[in-house]
Order: sequence, then C-alpha cells, then structure tokens
Amino acid sequence: MTRKFPLAIRLFCLFLIAASLLRSHAAHSQQIQQASSVSASTSNSSVAREERLKIFDQVWRLIYENYYDKNFRGVDWRQQREAFRPMAESANNNDEFYRVIRQMIGKLGDAHTRIYSPDDGFDRYRPSGLSVGLIVRQIEGKPVVTWVEPSSEAAKQGIRQGFTVTEVDGEPVEKALQRLKVEIGESSTSVAAELQSYDRLFYGPRNTTVKAAFADDDGQRKSVELIRRYTEFQRRVLTRKMPYNVGYIELTGFGPEIEREFDQAMQQVQGTQGLVIDLRNNGGGFVTTVAQIASYFFPEETDLGEFITRFGRSTRRRTLKLRNVYREPIVVLVSSRSASGAEILAAAMQERKRALVIGSNPSTCGCLLGVSRTIKLFDGGKLNISDTDYRSAYGHRIEGIGVKPDKQVETKIKDLIASRDRALEVAVESIGRSMAFGKFNADVNFKLFVPEMKMRPTNRTQPYSQIQR
Repeated sequence: MTRKFPLAIRLFCLFLIAASLLRSHAAHSQQIQQASSVSASTSNSSVAREERLKIFDQVWRLIYENYYDKNFRGVDWRQQREAFRPMAESANNNDEFYRVIRQMIGKLGDAHTRIYSPDDGFDRYRPSGLSVGLIVRQIEGKPVVTWVEPSSEAAKQGIRQGFTVTEVDGEPVEKALQRLKVEIGESSTSVAAELQSYDRLFYGPRNTTVKAAFADDDGQRKSVELIRRYTEFQRRVLTRKMPYNVGYIELTGFGPEIEREFDQAMQQVQGTQGLVIDLRNNGGGFVTTVAQIASYFFPEETDLGEFITRFGRSTRRRTLKLRNVYREPIVVLVSSRSASGAEILAAAMQERKRALVIGSNPSTCGCLLGVSRTIKLFDGGKLNISDTDYRSAYGHRIEGIGVKPDKQVETKIKDLIASRDRALEVAVESIGRSMAFGKFNADVNFKLFVPEMKMRPTNRTQPYSQIQR
C-alpha cells in the first residue's frame, strides 16, 4: 500500500537536499580560494625575498666599488656579504631587512656611509627625519632631554630640558640604548655611535605614538605619549648681540640656502669687538658652503685641506678672497654634535690660531669623510657612501679623532634645568680678556664679569655627519 506525503513535506525535503548541495559547493570553493591564497602568499613572499636580495646585492657592490678605503678599514667586505645575505633573505619585513643592512654597513665603523629606507624620505638638499619634538643626549652619564620643541606634544605635556628618560615603550632606557648600539654597530668614534643610538631612541613608523617615561629634577616620574612626526631640519643662521659689544652667530648646518643669510649676519656683526661662532648643533652639510663662510675670517686665500679618493686623487678646498673680512677676536663653540663641515671650519680656525675653540665635550664627533652623491636604490631607498678621505691643511686626519677644544666647559644637568649657557658665558669672557690683555691671554689673573647667558631655543638641527663634497 503506497503512502502519500503532503506537498509541503515533499517541498521541505527538496529544500534540505538543495541546501546540502550548496554547502558542499561553498566548502569546496572556500578550499580552492584558501589554496589559491596560500599559493599567492607564497609567491609574493618569494618575490619579496628576490627583490630584497637584489637590493642587498646592489648595496654591497656599490660600497665594494666606491668606498674611499680599498682595504675597507680592515674589514673583510666579501665575508660580510656571506654573513649577512642569508639574514637579509630571511627578513620578515622591510624594517628587518634594512636593519640587517645597517648592521652590515656598521661593520665599517663609518658614520657617513649610511642607508635610508624609502620610509625615511632622505633628501640631501632638504634634511629631514622623524621627530617626537625633543632631543636626548648623554649628560653626566644619563640620557637627558637637552631640547624641547616649544609647540610639541612633549612641551604641552610638561617635558622640559633637564628631564631624564627612564623608559621607552615600557623598556628601560639603558636596555633600549644597548639594543640600538648592537643594531647600529660601530661608527667613526664612540661619540658618533652614541649619537646614532640616541637619535634612534624614539624611532618608529611615521605618525605613530611612542610611550616614554621621564624623571624630573625632583625624581618624580612622568609618563607621556609622543607622536613621531615627519620634520624638516632646516639649516639656519641665528644672530644676537652679547655684552661688551660681542657678536654671536649660530650655524645649524651648511647649505647653499644659508649663504645669503650668513652674509647678512656678517654685516650685522660688523663693528663688534669680538665674535662667537656657535657650531654646537651643526652636523655639517656642503663643503662649498663651509669654504664660503670661512672666507669671511681669513684676509688671504687659505687652504682648508684636501679630499682624497681611494686612487689617491686629491681635491683641495680653499677660501675666497673677500673685500670685507672680519678681523676681531673669534671664539668657536663646538660639542660632540659638531661634525663634518663643522669640524673642517673649527679645525681651520684652530690650526691657524684664528680662533679659540671652546667645547662642551672632550672632542667633536670625529666624523669627517666625503660623500659626493646620494645613490637611489631599486626600491626608492637611498645610500650614502664615503668615497673620499679628508686631511686638514696641516695634514691632520679628523675622522675617528675629532677636533680637541682649546678649553672645555662641560654641560651640567642643573644648567639645562636653569637654561643657563655656561659655554657661551666663557666665550664672551674669553673675548673680553683678549680685548683687555691681548689675544686670549690666559696668564693674566683677571676675571671679567659676564651676566648669566640663557640658552636660546632653536629649531632642531639636521642629523649630524652629513658632509657633501
């Protein structure tokens, strides 16, 4: 006997069968898509590795063919390729990849030979980089804030000069600096390596935040969030008048765009009885500008030294003969941040006894090699290669040594907190002594009263050690 099912039940059964078939088809399609995605990911990963190795080989060969020292400062450059190429191949992302190349370049111990990723946006004519609105340097053995941009988040949240950094993104600052030191490797001097480590203390992707903890002068902890912003480090000429009719000019870098400004500054200081040239925040720049500026202080055409290639070819740099030359006593202020072009100018003034050099550190950066061009890499990154060595007019090599000041005035944390510029005070006092007793006479028991000098806030300077021939 045949049993008949109602129409509704039969339709429901057909719906279940269709749904089952659709689920089976969807699952099969998803498996195919997942397999395709894995295949595409593997393919993209393979392409990324190939592209990175192509860039790695490009960097290695450019240095091999163009580096100023054919002995690579005692480094087996072929062996470095064998050691670092597998690490570059296994890098998981661009940050890791560029970190590997920086480590390889760091083996040369050269602050000028440097690589910049596409995200760094490096431009030799417009120095720029990432900034959180403050600068940290080692003062009295501690990582101390030495400058705060007035309009920055750091300033708005109460961070001041003289504060000590204690943590960066939850990591103790000592550990962070040690990690950066290993990552960067060696540099021209221990001073340069320290500067590079401090410059990358807050480094990270543009427009992202970094958490930092500070201790104020009373030891009270203060935690803030800072934003990494793209910033142009403009080269500037800043002038002011000091007591006793002493002029003051600060140069934050050397580039063609400041030459007219400097000429105007020299017109302003004509008639002063002495001049302070402040190179403490000067990381160098174009040597043609260095020669132009030095011309204002030497009545005759003066040799500033020579740049020498790996093949022994030499190019000498000389001042120009100008009509209006400044002839009064000069003091040049330098620090560990004074590098490259700043060291050329300071050394020339010191060697020829044209100026007294006062420093806040035992020496300048000791970073003085020539970079004739910036090379663009396959992915848009940039590479600077030291292709010439430098010797002063008196045959002195500054790379790895620096310029030793005639007198040192160490920066103290308490001076930063009070915004007191003791080095500038000593500079003005030294010029006053020379006015009274002859050129920088140190034998006379005499103390000129100089009022306290306040540190003048300026825009952040360009990264140090960027001499361009």
